[in-house]
Amino acid sequence: MFIKITHAGSGANATVSLTGATVKSFVTAGGKEVIFCSRLAKLDGSKAIRGGIPLCFPQFGQPDKSMPQHGFLRANQWKQGKSYEDEATGAAVCDFVLTLTDNMRDRGGKWAPGGEYKCEAIYCVKVEAEKLTTTLTVTNTGDKTIEGQQALFHTYYEIEDKKAMDKDACNVKGLKGYSVVDKSPGEGEPAEFIQEDELVFVYKEIDRIYSNPLKPDLDLMISTGSNSKVKLEASGKVNGVSAATSVVVWNPYIEKAKSLGDFGDEQYHEMLCVEPGLLNNDPLSSGNTMVFEQVITAL
Repeated sequence: MFIKITHAGSGANATVSLTGATVKSFVTAGGKEVIFCSRLAKLDGSKAIRGGIPLCFPQFGQPDKSMPQHGFLRANQWKQGKSYEDEATGAAVCDFVLTLTDNMRDRGGKWAPGGEYKCEAIYCVKVEAEKLTTTLTVTNTGDKTIEGQQALFHTYYEIEDKKAMDKDACNVKGLKGYSVVDKSPGEGEPAEFIQEDELVFVYKEIDRIYSNPLKPDLDLMISTGSNSKVKLEASGKVNGVSAATSVVVWNPYIEKAKSLGDFGDEQYHEMLCVEPGLLNNDPLSSGNTMVFEQVITAL
């Protein structure tokens, strides 16, 4: 089931699947689609959607092998909460809620049914004329501190005219000086380095984690076409304290794209993932919250 959130003042809208509370689409007031979704994505709830903004929690990747990659938020069924207009901005807002007692899928280890860890998640999606704000709030409802938790917005951006391989049309600016962990280094390339160039762009399979503890909040400019840009801002707090925001830049390129059953072989030309994440394993104490927000502004 999909929920459409429409900004009354401009007609801008976002479409959200109750499977994973995944934002599948964000169309601006000018009619521009900002978010990429694979043409082969499974939209029947049978698996996480390939594209959109999948939610990753309590892990990014699969450090805990007892549960699936990226955790359980993106695969379970959420409930629609309240819908309203934000009085301050006029934004159209809709909340989505996930409680573990209602969702048993893709949970393992200490998160397994009857396990030590318990939480409630509320996801707020806010739509304005040219802006999409997503806020994930996770509350530790158990009596144990949640250790090793991570959260990430796995955001897929639509690249105009299939120009993801054109570094002038598709790139990320704002990561100079960040430490990089490259999960798919090319021949002769280091697995860890400091980003020295102004721009990050696709020239092979790109799967990199960028971190800078001196810059806890993220502020990037993403070129999504020859005449299209997106400003990305992200920040988070754990237990009420500011937490450093990392970012993953990903494009599967040729061979990886062919190996993905729910992704067209040539669709790597059409997308770029720029994924803000809280990846420092900050413990979440009982009764406290993790609040993580990204703001996407189409320019």
